[in-house]
Amino acid sequence: MSSHDRGKKPLRSKNAASPLTSNKLAFERLEPRQMLAGDAAEVVGSVLSDLQGDGNPANDAPVVGASVALFRDGGNGVFGGDDSVVTTTSTDASGKYQFSGVGAGKYFVRVTPPAGTQFQPGQDVREVNVSAAEADGILGQTIDGFTTNQFVEASPPLPSSEPKSLLDPNVLGGERDLYVELTEGASPIASVGLASGGGLLWLSSDPTVTGNAKIVWDGADGNGLAINPTGLGGVDLTQHEGNTMTGIALTSGADHPNAQIKLRIYTDANNWSEFVTLVPESVGGAAVGQAVFRFDDAPVATSGSGADFSNVGALELNFEGVSALDGQVSLIGLVGRATKTADFTAAPELTLGNNVWVDANDDGVRQPGEAGIPGVAVNLYADTNADGQFTSGVDALVASDTTDSQGNYLFAGLLPGDYVVQVAQQNFNAGAALDGLVSSSGTAADPDNDVDLDDNGTPLAGAGVVSRAVTLVAGSEPITDGDANPSSNLSVDFGFFGFDLELVKDVDKAQAAPLETLTYTVTITNAGPSAAENAIFSDALPAGVTYVSGSTSTGAVVTHSAGQLSSSLGTIAPGASVVVTFTATIDALTLGTLVNEATVNAPKEIDLSNNTDDAVTTVTPRIDLTVQKIDSQDPVEPGAVFSYTITAVNNGPSNATGVTLTDTLPPEVMFVSASQTPVSASGDQIVFSVGDLARGGQTSVTVDVRVDPAFVGQLLNTVEVAGNETETTYNNNVATEPTLVRVDPASLGGNVYVDTNKNGQRDPGERPIANVQVELSGLDMTGAAVTRTTTTNAQGDYLFEDLMPGTYRVLETQPSFFDDGEETIGTSGGRLGTNPGPFLVPQNLTDAEVKDLVLGVELGSGENATDYDFGELAVTVSKRQFTGALWLLSQM
Repeated sequence: MSSHDRGKKPLRSKNAASPLTSNKLAFERLEPRQMLAGDAAEVVGSVLSDLQGDGNPANDAPVVGASVALFRDGGNGVFGGDDSVVTTTSTDASGKYQFSGVGAGKYFVRVTPPAGTQFQPGQDVREVNVSAAEADGILGQTIDGFTTNQFVEASPPLPSSEPKSLLDPNVLGGERDLYVELTEGASPIASVGLASGGGLLWLSSDPTVTGNAKIVWDGADGNGLAINPTGLGGVDLTQHEGNTMTGIALTSGADHPNAQIKLRIYTDANNWSEFVTLVPESVGGAAVGQAVFRFDDAPVATSGSGADFSNVGALELNFEGVSALDGQVSLIGLVGRATKTADFTAAPELTLGNNVWVDANDDGVRQPGEAGIPGVAVNLYADTNADGQFTSGVDALVASDTTDSQGNYLFAGLLPGDYVVQVAQQNFNAGAALDGLVSSSGTAADPDNDVDLDDNGTPLAGAGVVSRAVTLVAGSEPITDGDANPSSNLSVDFGFFGFDLELVKDVDKAQAAPLETLTYTVTITNAGPSAAENAIFSDALPAGVTYVSGSTSTGAVVTHSAGQLSSSLGTIAPGASVVVTFTATIDALTLGTLVNEATVNAPKEIDLSNNTDDAVTTVTPRIDLTVQKIDSQDPVEPGAVFSYTITAVNNGPSNATGVTLTDTLPPEVMFVSASQTPVSASGDQIVFSVGDLARGGQTSVTVDVRVDPAFVGQLLNTVEVAGNETETTYNNNVATEPTLVRVDPASLGGNVYVDTNKNGQRDPGERPIANVQVELSGLDMTGAAVTRTTTTNAQGDYLFEDLMPGTYRVLETQPSFFDDGEETIGTSGGRLGTNPGPFLVPQNLTDAEVKDLVLGVELGSGENATDYDFGELAVTVSKRQFTGALWLLSQM
């Protein structure tokens, strides 16, 4: 092509409706390189889950929603510590992620999988290195390098056009189609033309004509005129050698400003996208700038859904309405970003586990109500040698767990593979969770049958109980095992059977005597965890006792034969107890130690160490001595002699030896004699030894005592009986006998009268003297001083009553107007004051008073002393005295 002058018409779009605005593509000035790249580098990859654990990515599933972080190396070359996060993203529905615009440097990609997915150690981080060249972008496939020669031209007269096809293996689709047409102009020497060759495409339009030019790549169809929109067969322009292509770049130039160029990309006839840009102005139209039609730019025009750049059927490059223009295109090709791929293979988080339970009926199937066993140590092994069973020292320990309060165990976060579950041997040690239990006798099933609630354990010597291998595959595990998770296998159960019967025996008497009854209580408890069936109780009575009766808390019958007891207790539920009670009487001649042993047995019990217990009773002689004491009379008088009869009885059950009676006399009596000579007498305490006393026998002792003559009141005599043997009842070993010592009240009385005939006796008709004071004094039998005063009544009588026995004196106060007469000694004796005899006359008495004194009257118990009279003599008086006397007598 030839160059044109500066007077050319500007390149314009024949059908343009508006100038290019935001959809205009920018050109960059060419550097020494051939073509500018489209983008910096990118890091892409996928996160897939190896569901089967077979290492075959063809059957892996995408991991959706995994968090992916891009870290820039801090300088130490290894991940962690000084690295910083550049950006983060998440995997899409296909498990893919992408980081764009990554500059040169060392990076690390770390994936945090969502719940249910995991990585093997160290597999969640990948190193990515981006060189400086890669950071500048990647040149992709060349669409057309214009290395082959091809020419088309259109000249007046109108209409004028020329299509031409050229096969070229270096061109996309193997063929380049050129087409020009003349739309305006009549000069016979003017034309519009396209020419290819030497790495350039030339466009030339004379000033006097206007036309269109286009280049089409639609496959080798030999047609330069019509476009085949699917001729390229759906070529993918977004990828090249593993890198992501982001657009189509072309290098061009024009000798006029505002020249525009259009690129239309077809997927098919109904779906295409069109991009428009301005060609940079250059001297002579040399190709000096590069434009990139980016796939993610908004097209100027589209049809249908627009072009799918991964499924391209044709490309069309148009120069429309060219006039007076020279231009060049040097290279058309794909540009993009260096794609650094970091793929990750995760694994599903699989779960394996279920329950260790009490197989109460030993059938290998967990029934409702059969409880889980807590505290059981469970190990998980990888079936390293893939033989389907546990191989000690070969299979690798993966994890350990302990069953919870419900007996559940769980191994989570497992990788696909084959596993063996072991109930460790330590569980069967003394005091451990499975102490006394054995694996269910029900047939252990293959765990891979996915059947829930059946026993999967088989005893293995030295290794506890193990399952067969379980193959875990994500999405293929049972959903009828208690959860709906197809990546969880909760069907590996272990049933254990066993019970522990414990027998405890008690007796109500650790010490007993012959003929006593012993009550034995036997408590049989099933500590579980399984039921004990066909339990049998047995007991051998010791020699020296006689069976009386027996019963059980459940109603089971207790049978007895020749000292052997037994009872069929049936089934004892876990935690339940049966109480067996029976009685036996100790024989009369039995002494020493009685040992009674009981046993319980049931089939299949392992631990028999607590199935037997005994109760021990020591038989020693026992006695029940009683004592009684009876006085011979009650009440008694002071000074009297009376007897106490003491009677001791042995109520048994044993004979009593060395029996003694200790009699403690009251201090108010004095021992006189006894029917048996006491062995000791000390103060008031007298001890009698009565020797042995057979069961049911008795003995008596009589004790005579004298009461203190001066004592009046209650006597208390206490006696105690004792023997060498142990007493059963002490409250009847002491007896106290009360005896009342009392006296009857005495009295003393008499009369004061006028002794008319002076004979010292009161004769009929002799008048009494009233209101005469009489005084009684003396000492009673206790030594107490007594003083009383009274006056005579109208009959001249006086009386002192309720007197204690004692010695008394009576003193009359001489009445006025009378002379002293004769005094009379009454019925209880005494002496007159004028002749006292051995008795002393009080010194404070006058001679006249001594004449009116009677003393030395001794009163006994109940004695009524009378006739202690005082006679008085009438005297001669004046009339006045006589009148006074009459008055006095009238008052009597």
